[in-house]
Amino acid sequence: MKSRSQLIIAYIIPFLLLLVSVFQLFLQPTFLDANDTSTMEALLDGTGKEPASGFYFQGGAISQLFLTQKIIAEINDPSLPTDSQPEETKDRLGRVLLGQKIQIFFYIFLAVLSFTSFISLYYRAFFYAFLNRILYFFGIIYALTALPTLVGATVRTPDSVAWILPIVVFFLGWIIGMIYLMVSIGSIFKKDPAERFSALQNLREDEAEFRTGKKADSETFWTSVWHFFGILALGTLIGDLIYIPLFVLQKNYSEQFGILLILAIILLSAFYIRNYLKFGKSSELGKYQNLALAFGYLQARFIRIILYINIILVIVFVFVVVLIVWLNSNFGILKSLFPSIDSGQNL
Repeated sequence: MKSRSQLIIAYIIPFLLLLVSVFQLFLQPTFLDANDTSTMEALLDGTGKEPASGFYFQGGAISQLFLTQKIIAEINDPSLPTDSQPEETKDRLGRVLLGQKIQIFFYIFLAVLSFTSFISLYYRAFFYAFLNRILYFFGIIYALTALPTLVGATVRTPDSVAWILPIVVFFLGWIIGMIYLMVSIGSIFKKDPAERFSALQNLREDEAEFRTGKKADSETFWTSVWHFFGILALGTLIGDLIYIPLFVLQKNYSEQFGILLILAIILLSAFYIRNYLKFGKSSELGKYQNLALAFGYLQARFIRIILYINIILVIVFVFVVVLIVWLNSNFGILKSLFPSIDSGQNL
């Protein structure tokens, strides 16, 4: 009974986060504090009447993006005098616009992740636990970002405690529930294990499929040198014909480069999905069901690659910091042993 109720909750959560994602894209709740004079001036209506404190709905991330683009276009209007186009304001608005684009991408990504998490769970694909754990993690992040606003609203408007406090309790319970599901989601199918698309798992885990084998006995030193210079020449050719033109295109034609990049990602995704269907499709499912699972596996691979890259970057950053600290400490020890180093004299 416990597993069944847990499974039902696991089915519901992706729909809740999908609803949250769509809601944030088109309509966002915001808390207005009437005592905050720093923002009231911009919120006065035509009559000069201040709105009361409380929660209001404003345009979502998409409408905010359009508004920022409109403001930037007005500031960059060539008919305006040069001194009325402050560079600091334009730079700040450019950063705001970039942040809004990232926010929209995040909510679209979360919406797609909600869909693929449910599909992988419902059809019992072998990668369902990974996708759902990532989804629960983002659910925790969203709750943690919403809690300060709710707590601040409770403190600033005591009259609203009766309905805000239950929401705060709900978010705290949501966080605890997400943590519990992250731990237990892998064992939700005990009697009937999730094995669909497991052929892809076998291909990924069988390292022998992707290894070239041990070094051939006939390979000599000069053969290795020839391979090295061949790889160097090929890398130079690829850089001159592909990387440098792409860099110039990105620098001078950013919009066209963005369109080209999106098309390349779509084509590459279609290629991978086709291969996933070829090797991993289940005979128990229909065409579109297998297609949905292949798309979900593509997203799982994408997330896994991003995680690996971030882990490597963190390791490199920690290594560099530790190395710099260690060298500085050694330099301090050397200065204490040899004062002439600090004074600039020859040892």
